[in-house]
Amino acid sequence: MAVLQQVVVAESLIVMAADLAAMFIILRIYLKNRRRSALIFSLAWLFDFLAILLSAFNSQTLNEISYLSLTMFSAFLLYGAARFLEEESLKIPRSSVYILTPMPTVFMVYMLGVYAYTKDALWTATAAASLGVTGMFVVTAGMLLRETVNIYKSAARYLYISIVLFGFHLVPAALFGIHEWYAPIGFSMSTTLIVLMVMFMLKLMSSESFMNVKPVKATETPIEPGVIIMDTGEYKKIKEKLKSTPVLAFIRDVTDVPKAWRFYFVTSVPFNDKIKETITPTNLARITEISYRYLQETSKAGGRGIVLMDCIEYLLVYNPPDSVMKFLTKLRDFIVVNEGTLILIVDKASLGEKLSAQLRKLVG
Repeated sequence: MAVLQQVVVAESLIVMAADLAAMFIILRIYLKNRRRSALIFSLAWLFDFLAILLSAFNSQTLNEISYLSLTMFSAFLLYGAARFLEEESLKIPRSSVYILTPMPTVFMVYMLGVYAYTKDALWTATAAASLGVTGMFVVTAGMLLRETVNIYKSAARYLYISIVLFGFHLVPAALFGIHEWYAPIGFSMSTTLIVLMVMFMLKLMSSESFMNVKPVKATETPIEPGVIIMDTGEYKKIKEKLKSTPVLAFIRDVTDVPKAWRFYFVTSVPFNDKIKETITPTNLARITEISYRYLQETSKAGGRGIVLMDCIEYLLVYNPPDSVMKFLTKLRDFIVVNEGTLILIVDKASLGEKLSAQLRKLVG
């Protein structure tokens, strides 16, 4: 029995170390790129650490707080997954919402089943309830993260699988956790899955896609800083001039895009396999965030960033004109501060004289 207790203690220390590592590393990522999902995931790992730490004390009160901390872990994990999808301009799949509808009934059946097996009302109302709620939220978070597989490939695939497995493994923990013989088995499964979750989450969040910008090398910029408004005819010429420059482009025309450019297809159509990066026209905050990080990284590398947009008319279809103008004014300010260039491709005929004049005034 002493050997089993030593195993449990050792695995608890491993889990807490993994939790702390995930919390601090992901928090550091948040401080660097300010993606809110990173901050939320960091808090999730903090609460998992607290859940393991408090459960180690021989105190009923602290143990009950540990159950609460475990549910907070699952709540932040689910919230982080939902926020992550929003940042990636992905919609929460209806299937995930439909799965939640029978959950109240499933949870009651689960609670009655645990009590029928354990005959322990206190365990059922505290530990089993905490494990059940956590399991449901964690599995749902994993299903949401599955939607990012097309963007983050193996890191997202293995992350969501490990999260779903972790959620499901809490069911036997609720049934058998009251028995001492289950402790080393349960902790071994938890330790393995949590370490895998940490590994794959860090792999995903350390990727270039999550960091928003690719490493930028200082290159000579063949264009003057400031704001430039041009028509589609001039666009063809500037595209040829900038074909070897690492331009950040938000565009509707995705044909013949220079390989040196990093571009986002601005579309209301959900993500597809043919185009790696898409963004919805209503997500002006995301466009602003990506542009800001790009301009900062380019400036740090000793270069001048170039942001190009050929989708102004499209943005005006999905957003009020005032919102678009405020967005462009803020983007212009980022350009000025970082001595970059903002190129706006505008069709004056479709935009209208009033909006064209307002646009020239705001960005000029």
